[in-house]
Amino acid sequence: MRRLLIIMSLLMVVTEVAGQEKFSDMIRLDYNINKSDDGVNIYETRIGGSKVFNLGRFRIGAAADLHKFDLDYTYTSQPATDMHFTGTYTLGTEFFVSYAIRDDWFFTAFVQPEIASDFRGDWTAEGFNFGYGGYFTRTWLHTGGATSSLTVGGEYTTAFGKLRFVPIVNYLRKINARWAYAIGYPYTYVSWKAGSNHTLKPILGLNAFYAGVQGWNGYFDDKEAVRYKLSYMSLNGRLNYEYDFNRGWQLTVGVGYTLYNTLDLYRDDTKDYTYDMASSPYISLGVNYKF
Repeated sequence: MRRLLIIMSLLMVVTEVAGQEKFSDMIRLDYNINKSDDGVNIYETRIGGSKVFNLGRFRIGAAADLHKFDLDYTYTSQPATDMHFTGTYTLGTEFFVSYAIRDDWFFTAFVQPEIASDFRGDWTAEGFNFGYGGYFTRTWLHTGGATSSLTVGGEYTTAFGKLRFVPIVNYLRKINARWAYAIGYPYTYVSWKAGSNHTLKPILGLNAFYAGVQGWNGYFDDKEAVRYKLSYMSLNGRLNYEYDFNRGWQLTVGVGYTLYNTLDLYRDDTKDYTYDMASSPYISLGVNYKF
């Protein structure tokens, strides 16, 4: 396990990866807190990176991501007392290719294999997810220097917790050097550059995972380990402050509220239990390096 984590961490730092709007050109470190006295407290740490290789009309790349979820079930009513899961990890990669059909049309296809587990017991039983998708992007150049793009497609993803098909529809408009906005999935935000180094950005964001976890049936000598899938999804609204310092470095601070939370336990693809979740304050801290 330690060897695997070291290899993935090195891959995240040195792999050069990215692509169209859905893939960001940066190395990032994020820490998020979703804390509520009415349900489950979520603490998330993520490190990852992506960058693109341009090969004529093709853009080819990969991305690496390590995501650690700490789950605190202090206030839940789950009847099986041993089924409090902590230290869930997602070690994911993305591989994609983007082809320029014309100067203003692009097609991008990608796959997203990942290991997602608490790495307890026989974690291989439920510890893998495989996502994939594709989309078309059309770009426009407007009078006055404004630009916009429309992205349409779909993906099979864990972005909403349990693996499912999700349509991709996103419109991005860069009005000028100060103002930009995006509407749809995977991005919805407004961006205002208040100065050369300062940006305010109201965002609708998603946090989610779908990981294999180990629980126990029974309490005494007859108890047995059982593999489950834990599905978590949180929709949050927040205000991000971004500060650009030095060359390529960016500090981000976000404060907001989780508008919707779900946390479900699955066994053999059937929902076994739903945890009570409440809306709560949301805090996000991060450091990014943009290529």
